[in-house]
Amino acid sequence: MKTYILEEPKKILVEEKEIPKLNENEVLIKISHVGICGSDIHLYDGTYSGPHKYPILFGHEWSGTIFGVGSAVKGLKPGDRVTGDCSRYCDNCDYCRQDKNLCRYIEKYGITLDGASAEFIVRDSKYIYKAPDELDFDLICLSEPMAVAAHLVNKIMRADFVPESFLILGGGSIGIAALMLLKKFYHCEKVYLFDIDENRRTFAQSVGAQIPDEHLMEDSEIDWSNYASLYQNAHFDAVIETTGNEKAFQSALRLVKPLGIVGCVGMMPEARIIQKLIVMKALTILGSIGGTGEFEFILDFMKKNRDYVRKMISHILPFEKYDEAFSISKNISMSRKVELRF
Repeated sequence: MKTYILEEPKKILVEEKEIPKLNENEVLIKISHVGICGSDIHLYDGTYSGPHKYPILFGHEWSGTIFGVGSAVKGLKPGDRVTGDCSRYCDNCDYCRQDKNLCRYIEKYGITLDGASAEFIVRDSKYIYKAPDELDFDLICLSEPMAVAAHLVNKIMRADFVPESFLILGGGSIGIAALMLLKKFYHCEKVYLFDIDENRRTFAQSVGAQIPDEHLMEDSEIDWSNYASLYQNAHFDAVIETTGNEKAFQSALRLVKPLGIVGCVGMMPEARIIQKLIVMKALTILGSIGGTGEFEFILDFMKKNRDYVRKMISHILPFEKYDEAFSISKNISMSRKVELRF
C-alpha cells in the first residue's frame, strides 16, 4: 500500500508498505478522503506547539470503507462507510467517565499517533463510527471538525441560560460548522460571524450568518466610573471564539452581554485580558476540546443537510498533490476545507 509519511517539517516521504494485520478487536479500513486542518498545517510547517512526533502519518479527519474485521468485532462489516475518533482514550479513567476528550492518557491520531495518510489503516473498532449510506466520502470526512464544533455548541445550548443571540469569531472550519449547527439544528435566528478576511465573511453570509458592523469590532475604552459602560457594546448572549487570537478573546469579553457565555475552542498560549469584565458581567467562560461523543449526532445532522454542509469544502485533490493541498489550505482567503483523495 502507498503511505505518505511526514518525516519532518515540510518533508513528506511516499513509501510502499505492507497492508497492516488485524487483531481480534480491530478493523482494516481502506481510506478514501483525508481533510487538512490547522493542526496538520502547523505539523507540516514545524510550528505545532503541543505534543507531537515525527515521522508520522498525518491526518485525523478521514473517511473510508471497512475492508476487514477482527474476530471479536461486532456491529461493523466489510463494505461499511466509516470515520473515526481523532483521540485514543483509555475509557477507564476518572475523566473518561465524564468526557473522553479529557482522558488522562489521551493520544491524538495524526499528531502523536499515526493518522490516515495511507491507503489502509487499522483501528480498534471502539473508535470507529458507521456512516449512513446516503453520505458520500467527502462529507463523512467532515465529521471530525463538525464534531469539535458540536461539542462546544451543545455544551452552550445545555447551559442553564440558553442564548438567543450569537457571535462567532473566526470563519474557518470550526466557526462555519458552529454556524451551520446553530442555524439548521437549533434554528437560531440571530447568528453573527466575524472574520478579518472579507472572503470568509462573504462565505459565512452565504450560509446564513449575519455580519456585525465593523465599527462594533473595533476596540473601545470602558469607562469604569460608569456601570452603564458595561452594557454599551454588549450585544450578544454568547460569543464563540474559534481563532485562538488574543485580540479576538478580548473582543469576546467586551461584546458579550452580562450573564452571557464565552465559549472557547481556539487555543492560545497566553492572553492578556481585562479580568474585571468576567466578574462584573458575571460571565460563564466555557472551554471545549475534541469531538468524541458527538460523531453519531453529526453524521445524522449531515445526512439531513448534505447540500448545505458540503459548501464547507472548497477543494478536493488527489493524494499525490499533497504539497499543493497544503499550500491551498494556508491561503485562508481562497480556501475553506481542503481534502485529499486516494
